Amino acid sequence: MSRVSALYDLQQIDSRIDANFSRSSYLDQLLADTSQLDTAHQAVSEAETALVAARSRLKELESTAQNQQQHANDLEKKLYGGQIKGNKEMAAAQQEIETFRQRKKETDDRTVEAMLLLEDAEANLKSAKEKLAQTEKEVAEGQAGHRQELAQLQTELAALQSQRTKDLRMVMPPDVPVYEKLRQQKQGVAVAEVMYGKMCGKCRVELPMAKQREVKGGTTLVTCPNCGRILYHKF
Repeated sequence: MSRVSALYDLQQIDSRIDANFSRSSYLDQLLADTSQLDTAHQAVSEAETALVAARSRLKELESTAQNQQQHANDLEKKLYGGQIKGNKEMAAAQQEIETFRQRKKETDDRTVEAMLLLEDAEANLKSAKEKLAQTEKEVAEGQAGHRQELAQLQTELAALQSQRTKDLRMVMPPDVPVYEKLRQQKQGVAVAEVMYGKMCGKCRVELPMAKQREVKGGTTLVTCPNCGRILYHKF
């Protein structure tokens, strides 16, 4: 194994480890994300509040209608029972009775509207609860899948780290700090494979002829004149 190929093999393992960590982090975020459930719970809460308000409004209107009817009935009893005497007083009582009846009719109309709103509120709450149940099911299934994948990733990571230890032994000791520094500077990719025998596989810049010849030797660390990564030529 050449000096550069050892670094290239190490790079391949490190890239897979990086991808493993990235995916694991993403899955952890998904598992911690409660926004879907929060939204569904909020919808149920709002629907319950609306239902309570609708029931309260209907009860209020029914009570108002009952009071209006009772007032009209009481006046009628007084009027026709002879408790109210005099033409002026009788006319006023009759007018008041008509006023209560008209108000009762208006209240009855609002009561019908309130009953319809109550039906809508009940239907909305039922729909919100069904949506919450479906969301809970979907989230539970999704989280089960995420946890299963995380477990697989952890198993793979253990194997990759074991392989990295073996590959690291194949790298010349002086090359390790160079490689690690480049990894930090170059978004995790310190070694780039030469494409078509003349092009940096990472930045896609064509290499000078002298660089191409050096890379093919594989005995020294040759860096890309553009991106600075170590170049590897696969035979």
